[in-house]
Amino acid sequence: TDPEGKLIKVNQAYLRLYKFSNEDEILGKNQRIIRSSKTPPNVYKVMWKTILSGESWRGDLSNKATDGSEVFIHLTISPIYENSKLMGFMGFSLDRKQQVLLERQLLHANKLVILGTLGASLAHELNNPLTSILLETEYLRDLFDGKEKIIDTKAAAEAANSAIRGVDRMRRVLEHLLQYARKDSQLSTSTIRLKEMIEDSFLFMEKQLANRGIHIKLQLDSELFIIGNKTQLESVIHNLLTNSRDAFDGYQPSGKKLIKIHCYKSDEDMVTLEFRDNAGGIPKDHLDKIWDPFFTTKSEEKGTGLGLAISRKIIIEHNGSIYGESKGDTSTFYIRLPLSES
Repeated sequence: TDPEGKLIKVNQAYLRLYKFSNEDEILGKNQRIIRSSKTPPNVYKVMWKTILSGESWRGDLSNKATDGSEVFIHLTISPIYENSKLMGFMGFSLDRKQQVLLERQLLHANKLVILGTLGASLAHELNNPLTSILLETEYLRDLFDGKEKIIDTKAAAEAANSAIRGVDRMRRVLEHLLQYARKDSQLSTSTIRLKEMIEDSFLFMEKQLANRGIHIKLQLDSELFIIGNKTQLESVIHNLLTNSRDAFDGYQPSGKKLIKIHCYKSDEDMVTLEFRDNAGGIPKDHLDKIWDPFFTTKSEEKGTGLGLAISRKIIIEHNGSIYGESKGDTSTFYIRLPLSES
């Protein structure tokens, strides 16, 4: 491209990838013509800032072909100089379509593994409101079948409201379960309220963690928004929660068992999510390995070693970063993601 980003030369592979019949359709135009709304604007902001500073930029993008189909690429852009003068930019793209398809299959398999380990917890989550609904409706039946002519309408209304709350809780859990288990046909993205997404992540695990004596502390800003795939990002939280839950097995900290999640705006256009537990920490020689596929210290029935590897891939595809540290019995994971307007 020229220094302004207008295309001056493309090869045949570029034309085939984006389904252009010839160069005349694209030359002289800005690459906004292939830009997809599924790539957040912040990505392009960082891209331009990097290449205008004289450095190369690398990253995964979602673009669109002329027929509207998605095109997944890994892009490298480098500035070209002649006698210290910026002449333009050179872009090199790798088609990631097959890789993305395989990653989605792996992600879906990981979600099913998580749901499999939560089976008992889900049954408990539904059984509690069912018990409440049964008791309240039995009370209402007996109230209206009774011989007394005077009915305590306040108590009856409260019983009815309690039953409605129980039904609503079950509906919410089941809707979320179906949405989470559904295999994504495409990388659907939306604007997500971070606080709401994290709270929803506990729908399947809240009772299970409580039954193990694990306390949860949430410090969430209600006005932080991101753009992304909700079920994928929830999978990241589920993987971290599952790892913490399993790490607490056989380990009792000096104080109470605690998982703390803190979200805050870390700079102008980024949000940071801190996930911390006191489940014994991570050995130093494991910190560099935890992101490797199939690395696990769990038994076969408890883990596949794919959770953190998949989580890291998801965060990178959302143009963010994730890393972990361990001090004493405390482990902390930091997730950074681009902010979005509400």
